[in-house]
Amino acid sequence: MRKKHWYWSFFAANGVAGAASPLLPLYVYFLGGGPREVGQMVAAASAVGVVASLLWGRLSDRTQRRKPMILVSFGGLALAYAALPFVSQVSQLIYLNAFVSLVWMASVTVAVLLIMESSNEADWEGEIGRFNIFSGLGWTSGLALGAVWTSSMLLLVGEGWGLRSLGVVIAALAVVATALALLWVQEPPLHISARRFRGIAMTAGAFLHERFRYAPAHLYHLLSPVQLVRFLQGRSALGPELALWYYGALLAFMGFSMVIVLLPVYLRSELDWPSEMVYAVYLVHHGVSVMAFGWARRAVSRWGHRPAVGLALMVRAIVFMGWAGLGTVIGGWAVPILFALAGLTWSYFQLASTAIVSRLAPAGLKGQSLGLYNALAGTGNMFGALIGGYLADAFGYQAPFLAGAALVILALPILLLEGRPLASEGAGAATPPQT
Repeated sequence: MRKKHWYWSFFAANGVAGAASPLLPLYVYFLGGGPREVGQMVAAASAVGVVASLLWGRLSDRTQRRKPMILVSFGGLALAYAALPFVSQVSQLIYLNAFVSLVWMASVTVAVLLIMESSNEADWEGEIGRFNIFSGLGWTSGLALGAVWTSSMLLLVGEGWGLRSLGVVIAALAVVATALALLWVQEPPLHISARRFRGIAMTAGAFLHERFRYAPAHLYHLLSPVQLVRFLQGRSALGPELALWYYGALLAFMGFSMVIVLLPVYLRSELDWPSEMVYAVYLVHHGVSVMAFGWARRAVSRWGHRPAVGLALMVRAIVFMGWAGLGTVIGGWAVPILFALAGLTWSYFQLASTAIVSRLAPAGLKGQSLGLYNALAGTGNMFGALIGGYLADAFGYQAPFLAGAALVILALPILLLEGRPLASEGAGAATPPQT
């Protein structure tokens, strides 16, 4: 098997994204913003991400070029974060993060396609899994970089220049990612149409980490806008059971976003945690999520997909209510535990959920079904972040935390309602569905 050195460019780029994940909400707080502004920032980036991925996907299909999009993406990250020291207003930061979402989608949109085009079909699962290991480790390294940098620099130069200087550091890391992509990414001789996608990315764990800035990014571009309109009109070929699953997932993602995107500002403003501690608990969340992926695969194989989803959502609802009780019923000592449980439940939910979507999808529509799932996840994240920010601003942080838990509980019976047994229910997510 030919080694793919270009995976290291995505390792570096995911390091940028991981470090920036808590950085931008913390910078909102430094600039005088609160939960409403954080919600607006995440909602804007989610909206831009959905549209941008559709546009980048169409451009990629039309030009049949992958490398230029990756270079534009990583170079755009470098420009955006190099500009962070010059950002002095929250509104400017919202625009900057929307631009980051725009350029980030250019590389994510073509990553899986590039792997498929440069590998033998028999190696697709293994290569996508290997790529996700590089990406996940890069994200973890970025969080570790943020923790180390903020713990040292904030003591020397203060919070403002400590956060600004971290922006410059990750901009330099994005330059490294761009250079590695320029050196190692090669256009494959044969391009594979997105229509041949068979759900392979789901089986390899394309969603190892929960993104705190905007929605999951893979496979948006496989969604036809016409299919989305028909689905909303009830005229979709996807079938009623899959449509019901989508509505439940939409509620779940709204609930997730109501809580997750507000946590950096909540820890910083309400619990008075320093920035380095915020990075540390994010590192706990992501580390547990990555480690739990193997456990999730075995649990899905043993219990089935829907029981795994049900358990993850029940524990998540309890975690969200636990965050609502921080500082009143329970103390700040519970924060790392809650973050660890959030990471654990994320891996179980997302692995089992994407497996269910792929298995419920009609033959020939698995790619579009996963694209629609991601679009609805992005929509849920967008509205959840927006509503959660306004709730926290008006009624305090307990309001969005409890509302998020309520939405997750509301989604439970919808997602657990089974109309027919899933194909290969006991096989777990390791076996790709065939079309």
